[in-house]
Amino acid sequence: MASLSPRQREAVAHDGHLLIVAGPGSGKTTTTVAKAARTLKNPARSLVMVTFTKDAAEEMRKRLVAALTRAEVRQPDESRLVVATFHSIAIRHLKRNGMRLKVLSPQQQDMIYRDAAMSADVDRDAWGDVQKEFERVMYAVAPDSVDVAPITQRVVARYRDLLRATGQTDLYTVMRDCAIGAHEGTLPPLPFTDMFVDEGQDTDDLQRLWIFAHARVGVRVTIVGDDDQSVYEWRNALGYEGMRSFLETFNAHRIELGENYRCRSEILTPAANLIQCNQRRLGKTLVAERGRGGTVAAFRTASPQNQAEALAEIIQAAPDKHSNAAILARTNRSLDLVEIMLRGNGVPYARVGRSIWEQPVIAGYVGLLQTLLTGSPPGLLPVLQLRNVSDQVRSDLLHSLRGNVGSFLDGEVPTLNSMDRADAETLGDLAKAFAYWRGQLRGAAGGAAGSVREVILEVGELYARWSRGEHAKNLLDLCSRILSDLKGPLSGRINLVTRKERDHSQARLVLMTMHGAKGLEFETVHIVDANDTDDGSAVVRPEAERRLMYVAMTRAKNCCLVWVSGRPHPSVAEAQLVYKRTRDELVQLVRASA
Repeated sequence: MASLSPRQREAVAHDGHLLIVAGPGSGKTTTTVAKAARTLKNPARSLVMVTFTKDAAEEMRKRLVAALTRAEVRQPDESRLVVATFHSIAIRHLKRNGMRLKVLSPQQQDMIYRDAAMSADVDRDAWGDVQKEFERVMYAVAPDSVDVAPITQRVVARYRDLLRATGQTDLYTVMRDCAIGAHEGTLPPLPFTDMFVDEGQDTDDLQRLWIFAHARVGVRVTIVGDDDQSVYEWRNALGYEGMRSFLETFNAHRIELGENYRCRSEILTPAANLIQCNQRRLGKTLVAERGRGGTVAAFRTASPQNQAEALAEIIQAAPDKHSNAAILARTNRSLDLVEIMLRGNGVPYARVGRSIWEQPVIAGYVGLLQTLLTGSPPGLLPVLQLRNVSDQVRSDLLHSLRGNVGSFLDGEVPTLNSMDRADAETLGDLAKAFAYWRGQLRGAAGGAAGSVREVILEVGELYARWSRGEHAKNLLDLCSRILSDLKGPLSGRINLVTRKERDHSQARLVLMTMHGAKGLEFETVHIVDANDTDDGSAVVRPEAERRLMYVAMTRAKNCCLVWVSGRPHPSVAEAQLVYKRTRDELVQLVRASA
């Protein structure tokens, strides 16, 4: 307790319903663990701690075990302490009351959803929007009353049909049955005296029903959260409304943790300027306990490609300031060009989520290059699909070549009964091109005339011509140029760009989305593509957009640079950020950070 601030100590000592409004970097986990340890010192009390992710639950449990050990308190068994996710506790709650469940894993749910989306012919460009609407339906108390687009309705209907066919249940249904049962009294509450809810701003209607049902029967509930960091509204997260309703329904005590032990004041001040533009918020006074010594600025480039080039240059010019750094973006697509440029410049990084080299169109291109080297069939399949070769001909071709397509790559086209004149012409053209490229690669490998660079660029140009969409074509152009500029044999170049770091904990530089960075901190943070969106979300959902930028900015401890590659997002002006004019100014700014 001695190391806690006065407000943190007040939160630990309070025994009634409590709302802890905890700003970024305020030590909320430290406070929560200290409060849990104090609660469990009393043998008459028991505690259920609810989180949103398994990682958060494991971290909370680990820190609580350490705190109890230091306090020489015996480790409680599951009758007195449960630390788990909402879904895990809901399954436990239902099973405790005699319900027999066979629950699909998240991966199995995802497979069913993908089948449903493909059956509904969801366009690739609409995939994200449909998935968000689908989540809104599935997280709702009354899913059939949610108004969504007709295509989403078809996806939901197909998903439900497939789910019934499995004879199992999903996590959406588990949470709904548990919450409604607890709310209506058909499901007895869990037998704990206390409940702590982490990241309370992210709870949805179902989770609120379940929490409130326990509070009404005397369970002392503590909710820890920050409505300013509510960034999952598309998943029905209640944010401000949820936290406010807890305060008003149960006359809960409110404690603000506004002390920020992470950000320098130069970073926290513009972040506070930004979030104060929101009207629907609980509000808090933010104080940068580390004081001054940080740097923050905005920088505008002519295009996303210029942005990626400049960013790679800044990182290479100040490597000591990027030993614990992150590049954040609203979407994964914004990180693609940055990743290509970093890889091309030899800047080490880790990408959280799918790498650009794993994008289907790029993976197909690289797979074809690999097939030209090895004669392995898989890399040939995407090409045949792009060239509209029929399913039957593709199958017959592979069968006739018996697992090695080397002869076809060297120009020989087998005779196939299923092949018509168009198929024969297509396969003939492909075989001729493949034979030429294979000759170039053999020549280069043997020291004779031949050019790896020529093959890389020509295959990339042709693959781009076959592919649909400007974004895919631009990515192929950039990736092929990156590969062509590398040195060494083709196999070495492919291995270099496709190598994937599995452990991100030791990475000096991490690429991830703003949503993914929530709860993390870095010495230096770059926020890329801080552009006004084409969908008008800055106008339609200005408060949500501000919260997302606020979360991104407050990940930075010492340096935060906001990059603009188009029309600036309104949040840049609302944060009152000052633009730097040259790359040299940016380098000096980064080097000047604490």
